[in-house]
Amino acid sequence: MADVLISTPSLESGSFMTVTSARQFDKLAVFEAHVLSYLRRVKEYHEFVFTDVPPSWGQAILRLIDEKIASRKSYNTTSRSLSIRVMPTEIQNCIQDWLLNHDVTREEQLLLHGIVGTTLEFKYGPYTGSTKEPDFFFRVNGHILPTLAVECGWSESGAPLLDGMNMLLVGGDGSIKVVIIVEWTRLQGGRVSGTVELFMRDRNGMPRLVQSETVFPPPATASSQRLGIRRCDLFGPAMLAGRDGNDVLYLDIEQLRDHAARNLGFMNLVPA
Repeated sequence: MADVLISTPSLESGSFMTVTSARQFDKLAVFEAHVLSYLRRVKEYHEFVFTDVPPSWGQAILRLIDEKIASRKSYNTTSRSLSIRVMPTEIQNCIQDWLLNHDVTREEQLLLHGIVGTTLEFKYGPYTGSTKEPDFFFRVNGHILPTLAVECGWSESGAPLLDGMNMLLVGGDGSIKVVIIVEWTRLQGGRVSGTVELFMRDRNGMPRLVQSETVFPPPATASSQRLGIRRCDLFGPAMLAGRDGNDVLYLDIEQLRDHAARNLGFMNLVPA
């Protein structure tokens, strides 16, 4: 089966993703050499998606890359899809400053830990054996799975972002309460549009979109935009006694806009 190329490893202008089926490789060693060849040619942000990857091959590639190339990776045992993102952009990293502006007390801050690009392993349910490295997540004391995770995409990343969101919410088996997707898209003329979406599980344990906001271009309601997260969902089992779990903590979209505009400047780009 031939490669399905959305871009080439030489990274033609405006393309940031390459999709390849592993079915064309008859040996793991050949597949490993192919993956490393792609990754070593990257000079800027790129996402490689490999489909039809057997679980044993997926785990072997993850171990290999950990030893050789800095990246953010995931392997989905259900879809047999391996995703590798290298050289994240300035705009993808702006979410960290935004998320750390949360309205919590000093005592609560000691319970909450913001973590970037660390591997999560799923051991139960339909995603058993899968691994995921979210762009950012909050973990509370004494619990390995986060309560809130964030995925940040840069052009052409829509389907992998949704796959990652499903893995986190369903694979987390209720421990991961909230997943936020921030997606930036490069437009003509050096402009960038952006959206932010908040997902949670419904009563049947399936992901549902709770809220969606436009970041760029700013809408007429820009000054009042914010995402709401209940205190019980952020702190989960570590919530302090006496606190109202239904209290809503807000993430201001205008602050995200400010951080994003600054980081786009570092990339010689401007908000749409």
